[in-house]
Amino acid sequence: MSEPALELRGVSVGAADLLRLRAGAAEEGAESGILREVDLRVERGERFALLGESGGGKSTLLKLLNRLAEPRAGEVRVLGKPVAEWAVAELRRQAVLVPSVPIRFAGPEGSVREELSAGLRWSGRPVDEAALRATLDLLGLEVALDHPAAQLSGGQQTRLNLGRALLLEPKLLLLDEPTGALDVRSARELLAALRTWAEARAATLFVVTHRPEDVRALAARSAVLLAGELHGPYTGEELWEQQEGPVAEFLGALPSEVRGT
Repeated sequence: MSEPALELRGVSVGAADLLRLRAGAAEEGAESGILREVDLRVERGERFALLGESGGGKSTLLKLLNRLAEPRAGEVRVLGKPVAEWAVAELRRQAVLVPSVPIRFAGPEGSVREELSAGLRWSGRPVDEAALRATLDLLGLEVALDHPAAQLSGGQQTRLNLGRALLLEPKLLLLDEPTGALDVRSARELLAALRTWAEARAATLFVVTHRPEDVRALAARSAVLLAGELHGPYTGEELWEQQEGPVAEFLGALPSEVRGT
């Protein structure tokens, strides 16, 4: 059996660990991000969604995968080896994390072109104008490359950040709430674009979300993280067939149109 794209073995993160995170402690608080003996394996080329309540530890788990956080116990492996054995810069080129809040790197006067190509320039790779335009088209971002990035809407900023990551051609793409700033239609279109991109490259998508509709639209498998404990994984419709326990209670609080009932 080949090495998975990512694997967590008995991983725990406590309050003291979160306090060492420069941003994570402020974002999630000391208790809400705790993870308790999490075991998870995601295969290469898979589309996997991690669902759960806001502030329940999902983002903390995501940060473990490219060493923005460190576990108190257990082992985290990415693309076949422990994260501790990776050079951090190389790990973050192979496993690219796109945060939930868009980040601009080209300054207040930066153009869409400058923002979109920032990752390529930092990694010393050539910038292909045709590839930039193709990425904008894929993500449904109808703006000129010379357009000031600061003038984009929140949803457009989200797509621009995603485009910057896609151009790096990572083997593992880590997405934190990618549809949070989008309406339902735009979210559906974006997820379809991500599926197209990943399938064409046999890349692995690992998506953190609190929106169950994202799971239906994107993932072949999923898990639910509640109060630091992982439930699942589930394949296909197994998630929606849960009849009792914490996952059923969580899903039962959702609107019927989301559950598909």
